[in-house]
Amino acid sequence: MKRFLSFVRKEFYHIFRDKRTMLILLVMPVVMIILFGYAITNEVKNTRVAILDTSHDEITTQIREHFANNAYFRVVTEVANADEARAMLASESDPELREMAKEQLDAAADELPRCEEEIKLLLIPAD
Repeated sequence: MKRFLSFVRKEFYHIFRDKRTMLILLVMPVVMIILFGYAITNEVKNTRVAILDTSHDEITTQIREHFANNAYFRVVTEVANADEARAMLASESDPELREMAKEQLDAAADELPRCEEEIKLLLIPAD
């Protein structure tokens, strides 16, 4: 323990003796706080969204309007069926995004009828 404390003391002497090291020690954390606090953000905005709406009823219209009026999403297009969505994906230039969206579309096509009924039950007020 005594050797460790003497090592720490020696390192502090070296740090405080060298002006450049002191500058880095004191200024870099301030720069990082400013940079990470204001310049860098993990907030996702203007996400491109294509809406697949097969029912075109009042509830899905409200959901589409919420997406359209939201700053986080940008509705690129609306498609009426899964075939139109697949055709739209074929024109996507990014192969990684195209593959990921294709997988999501295939999974969503299986779940679509169940999800539509579930959303209607959740959003329609009980009598």
